[in-house]
Amino acid sequence: MDKNTLFQWYNDANTIVWKRGVLLKIGLLLTHEIYQELEKRGHYLGISKTSTVLLHLVLYATQFKEVTKKELEHELDKIEISHQQLQVEMSDFILLKYDNRKMYLLTVRKYLSAYLSYVVHQTNWKSEEKSVFKVVSTTSLSQGAVNQLASFREKTGIPNTALLNYAVTLDYRAPSTEWASKGTNRVQQGIQLTKSSSDRVKELSEETGYPKNIVLEQQLIKLLEDIVN
Repeated sequence: MDKNTLFQWYNDANTIVWKRGVLLKIGLLLTHEIYQELEKRGHYLGISKTSTVLLHLVLYATQFKEVTKKELEHELDKIEISHQQLQVEMSDFILLKYDNRKMYLLTVRKYLSAYLSYVVHQTNWKSEEKSVFKVVSTTSLSQGAVNQLASFREKTGIPNTALLNYAVTLDYRAPSTEWASKGTNRVQQGIQLTKSSSDRVKELSEETGYPKNIVLEQQLIKLLEDIVN
């Protein structure tokens, strides 16, 4: 993030609570409806509300970037009636995804609050009323996948649990024979999958004949490629 961009974010007095390194803590304004929906989506993935928010902001940073002023104002009108605040730490990696776009003279907090609200209304995720149990286990992943996972966590603050469990919800894309047969440079990686994620990986493994670790890794790589691109 360049100095001009940092100046822009740091000097939004209505938005920035404090800064620590390249992390900015922003108080997002959410209606009760959006707050509850994010909480339930997080329950399904076995992650916190803040991780769920970060995941949404990363996944949909470009998909809805052409949102209109009218659409944002519609979300803000609902927020103005009644809202609660959620403090979220955001890295420069995430904030840069929202740089150089039309913000319609809104403060950063108002823009991101309205944008997140719009995204939640436009998307349909699986959800759970209560937090689900996660199974702690280990799996064999390629060193490359482990490195990408660690790099993404460092850049975004999004935990591995969020990425792995969300990756399993995506439509399956079969790995190439060459990729699937690679057995070198594999390492043991601790993971936490929800029961529904574990069941889905097992189901895909039985359907395709690929080992469960290959199915899981391919879903993960596909997700990371989609985010980067």
